[in-house]
Amino acid sequence: MNTRKINILIASLMMTTGVAIAQDNPTEALETTQSKTYTVNTGNEMVKRTVEISTMRNTAVQLNEEDSTKIDQSRVMDSVAKITKTVKIDNDADDAFDEKIVFTYNSDMPEDFVLISNKNELAVAIDEGENLKIVENMSLKSKNDFANKQTYIFTDNNGKEIEFLVEEYTKQSMNMSDSK
Repeated sequence: MNTRKINILIASLMMTTGVAIAQDNPTEALETTQSKTYTVNTGNEMVKRTVEISTMRNTAVQLNEEDSTKIDQSRVMDSVAKITKTVKIDNDADDAFDEKIVFTYNSDMPEDFVLISNKNELAVAIDEGENLKIVENMSLKSKNDFANKQTYIFTDNNGKEIEFLVEEYTKQSMNMSDSK
């Protein structure tokens, strides 16, 4: 067998193996970025803050086993998605963002909540169109501290608990990184 035929055979095997591996765990990824505002009472006045929210949603897709021989398999259902949100907050009049919060959680439902800062602590806010509304009667419990990353449990109004991990909490104005 000449060298060219061997190279073609090896390339074909590698492509076949790569395609087979890629078909084992189909996933769906969705990335969005949006700008919102929210209002905070600083004690003296109500201050409007601008927020940029980037959301990455990775979902493993379950396919119908009966369609395993078909190229276009039908989807049975979406499974639990891993959601990563990066929230950048501008606390003042300049254009630079002053705080950054990165957190992750798993969910089987699309959740429209974000973490923001409110009086030097983390708060949960919900989407209200172009604005965010801080949830006043929220239940937010700290679970544990894992390698300087804090885990929280948020209980929504329906009693559903969502556990999330704060990967990063950085305040640019103080030039320090906090984990709360």
